[in-house]
Amino acid sequence: MCGMDRVALVGLLWFAGWICVGDAVGHVFQIPGTGMVVGFIVAVCTVFLWPWLMPRFVDDWMNDPGA
Repeated sequence: MCGMDRVALVGLLWFAGWICVGDAVGHVFQIPGTGMVVGFIVAVCTVFLWPWLMPRFVDDWMNDPGA
């Protein structure tokens, strides 16, 4: 798996995670579907926070050319 594939995988998990969290919050407040949109918007707005929020071992794995 090359480095770009790793970045795409982490990005997919980032967006899927936020969408799932948004969906769960939407179901709690009885607004299904809207939570997924809110989760996507949160993911887009927080994608620049990856360097600060991502665990060090994930960052090392994404940037390791030998892995």
